[in-house]
Amino acid sequence: MNIRLRCLRTIFLVLTLSSAVVAASDGEVMCRQQLKTSNNCYRLYRPTGPARGLVVMLPYYGSDANEFSSVGLPGLLAKKSVATIVVSASGYLVDDDLVTLKALIGEVVQELNIPAGRLVVGGISAGGTGAVRYSEYCNSGHCDEHSRPVAIFSVDAPLDFESWWNRQELNLRRGNPKSALEESQAILDALHWAMGGSPNQVRQTYRSRSPFLASEKDGGNAQLLKNIPIRLYTEPDVVWWIENYGCDYTTINAIDQAALLLQLRALGNTKAELIITSGKGFRPPGKRNPHSWTIVDEPDLADWVAKSLQP
Repeated sequence: MNIRLRCLRTIFLVLTLSSAVVAASDGEVMCRQQLKTSNNCYRLYRPTGPARGLVVMLPYYGSDANEFSSVGLPGLLAKKSVATIVVSASGYLVDDDLVTLKALIGEVVQELNIPAGRLVVGGISAGGTGAVRYSEYCNSGHCDEHSRPVAIFSVDAPLDFESWWNRQELNLRRGNPKSALEESQAILDALHWAMGGSPNQVRQTYRSRSPFLASEKDGGNAQLLKNIPIRLYTEPDVVWWIENYGCDYTTINAIDQAALLLQLRALGNTKAELIITSGKGFRPPGKRNPHSWTIVDEPDLADWVAKSLQP
């Protein structure tokens, strides 16, 4: 296993909690081996009739295209005549992942004859990072109107790569044995591999690839999100994090969600939302974990998607 996969798998490998039975008509997993990144497979969930829109779901790193096969959102969307594809996971630290994602989206959009302006992209953890990065990639001129999302959502993702780096260094300095020290080192290794160094060493690379930089004027790439509806979800149960992982507010992803919302509001984005939950995050078999898909109110998200896809 190469260093990229070894480092990123350590960071993001998690499971989601089954929350509902999918009612959509779903197909087999399709892979495109000519695309040389780990996110080169997808599973399509179709509505019974013609699809009026498409949602792309990006899972935690280490997951495959079956990751959301037991959650409720694809079925809820199918009832609204919206198709869903779940793409196999990647870390979205490098642009090659975005090129692959665009190719898969283009393939499905063409197959289903999805109208222009009817695409929403979202994800959790690394997938949330990917959703935000993909929107910025498209808004930088890399996508046509069929492959550019009109709305995005991100669930408890690392969104400021400089802050993410600094959080891991702080965690290692503290040295709390229950605070996932090996994971912090793996994150630093992965960022060093992908970016070529630390934020201080290769500042411009972090500026060009990080979804957002709180330390930059106008938030760096956050400027590319100033006109798009975006939902950010997090469950900052700091007592749980302190007791179980030795983390506080300065070392969890919630800080990135709040900081990005503040920046987007400063940029004039009135369609940016921060949704903070409490007591909803669980992993199978009912194990408490705030960093979980179950913090999302799926019927509410499905309604938001449907509204975003209205012409």
